[in-house]
Amino acid sequence: MSSLIYYDPSVLKKLIALLITLIFSFPLIGSEKIPSISINSYAEIAEIQKALDNEKFALGLKLAHQYLDKKTISAYEKAVGLGLKGQLLYGGGQLNESIAIYREILTLEGIPKTLRSNSHLVLCQLMAVNEEYDDALTEISKLQKVGLEGLDVLTVLESRIHLMQGNYFIALEAILRVVKKNRAKGLAPKEEWLQILHACYFLTEKYIEMVNIMEELNETYPKREYAHRLADNYGLAGKSQSRLVILEALNDIKPLSKIIEIKALVNLHLSNGAPYKAARILDHALKQKVLPVSEQNLKLLGHAWLEAKEVKLALQPLTQAASLSSHGNIHLRIAQIFIDEEKWLDASNWVKEGIRKGNLNSVADANIMLGIILLNQQKLSESRSAFIKAIDTGEKTLLASRWLKYIDRL
Repeated sequence: MSSLIYYDPSVLKKLIALLITLIFSFPLIGSEKIPSISINSYAEIAEIQKALDNEKFALGLKLAHQYLDKKTISAYEKAVGLGLKGQLLYGGGQLNESIAIYREILTLEGIPKTLRSNSHLVLCQLMAVNEEYDDALTEISKLQKVGLEGLDVLTVLESRIHLMQGNYFIALEAILRVVKKNRAKGLAPKEEWLQILHACYFLTEKYIEMVNIMEELNETYPKREYAHRLADNYGLAGKSQSRLVILEALNDIKPLSKIIEIKALVNLHLSNGAPYKAARILDHALKQKVLPVSEQNLKLLGHAWLEAKEVKLALQPLTQAASLSSHGNIHLRIAQIFIDEEKWLDASNWVKEGIRKGNLNSVADANIMLGIILLNQQKLSESRSAFIKAIDTGEKTLLASRWLKYIDRL
């Protein structure tokens, strides 16, 4: 298993993506009385909201400016308008301006605690997206001291920020607080929480716990993506048999499309004594162009067919691999196949071509192989020359000398 980086910075950026929640959707704090909105203001707010929902940000901002320029609106009505303006600015890609709007909301006097707290929460989220991590953590700490109920989102955001800062153990501690608290209430952790917890376990190299969380994700929120990740997790945790079961099941449902997973399944089948399965998977992937027709992949396919005792099927990919190779070693492997079948002419042709191509692991071995082939063809003079060439390389001189003595006795 290659050492995949499951949570590189780009993936973590996605984990911390902003989910702005409309300020009207938060629950009331206790029995707090929320001020009323005038009919005229309500109508204007509805138009701004409509523009926001339809992603007409320029129109929405124009309407918001007109609304906020009115001197007759109350502090509460102004806060609502500013909140919508902040969301419009964010939607239009004006992040810094959006942050400034939410800071302005927090300066207003006489607005409901609910609205103030929720605006503060959105500010924390915006700051995190803007990579103002330390400032965001400071604001989160302020909100946590207020003791608001049901705001697990704060702790989750805290965990995300620590992940982005590389404080993996602190991030783990934070997300565990949320997960354990909800488990104690008999509530299933949200999918997003488990994703973050999984990331924390991976980054702190707690692979057994990481596998357990991915198993929970796969069971509670079943997705093919999680099954693939579970297979990778089993690989990291050293559970090769479990990984094989998952990958084989996935491949049976729909052929694997990721090169690393195909290679993993092939190698798992080879290591578990199932070369025929490995070869079939490789052959299909190459024919469907999921895997590149490269020297390495063709050589692996040839090896799998040989392991499965399918010699004829092995020759085609090995021949193709030899033509793509910059060295003659694969030629010698093909020659060995013909030697085993006592097809001496074919064997000698492949060895000679391998020697001609060069860049061999051992020139001496190649010449000794050629000498043995020629000897079996009763070409004693040519065989002697091959063994002498092997001696001239300075390698395998003892073995080559023994063959020469054998020829001399004939």
